[in-house]
Amino acid sequence: MPNPPRPRQRASDAPDPFFATTLARGLEVLAAFRPTDASVANSELAARTGLSRPTVSRLTNTLLRLGYVRRDAGGRYRLSTHVLRVAYPVLAQLRIRQLARPLMRDFAEQARGTVSIGTIDGTDLVYVETVRTADGTDFVPDIGVSLPLAQAAMGRALLSMLPEAERRALLARIRADSPGLWKSYGRNAERAIAQCRAEGFCVSLGDFRGEIHAAGAPLMTAPSGEQLAINCGVPVYRLRTGELEREIGPRLAALAASIRSLAQGSGRRAA
Repeated sequence: MPNPPRPRQRASDAPDPFFATTLARGLEVLAAFRPTDASVANSELAARTGLSRPTVSRLTNTLLRLGYVRRDAGGRYRLSTHVLRVAYPVLAQLRIRQLARPLMRDFAEQARGTVSIGTIDGTDLVYVETVRTADGTDFVPDIGVSLPLAQAAMGRALLSMLPEAERRALLARIRADSPGLWKSYGRNAERAIAQCRAEGFCVSLGDFRGEIHAAGAPLMTAPSGEQLAINCGVPVYRLRTGELEREIGPRLAALAASIRSLAQGSGRRAA
């Protein structure tokens, strides 16, 4: 699901003398590429970002020369693998991914679903790790995929981890930026946040994809400050009535506790 362009600083805003507008616009262009794109023309990038075509042309030419995009014979662009070098340090610092992976795999096999870890990115969540069984769900969120926080079990678990003032501010931003989404899922999101805080997990009965039900649980705050949550999504046809609430959700909360304990033990050994 593509994200809408983020608001950019305008001349009418209180200008920040340290805000590099050209850099911001270049990053907007990079963020405008979608996983389904084979290649994209400057005109399409202009439409997605709201930037003028001459501006986009200058930016894509710069990104081409720096190696972040490639251009095909038709003059269309696609992202280069050079972009991965920028993202890798973030993933490398999230050492919890390596520690959690074996436990996540065991859980996925038992639940016959997909287990993932994610963090907050604006009003979305972004996946940083995913494990699935060989016969898992058709939808497998790869690393870097984003979903609206309010629409997904893991996003609601992440929201429950925030201090109250910060959570209220973020929910207000979601309501303002995505009123249609909030109208459809806001009440379920608020109930799930309360459930997470009371029971250590929450459930989403097909709010993101009707054929997949999911449980989410707070995991931990990383040393670098990111909140991390974990979820398990299972196709509806594999679930018994009440299984998500009575079995998978509580077990997922226990899995999160085991991963936290493992991370704490690893930190003590490193020290």
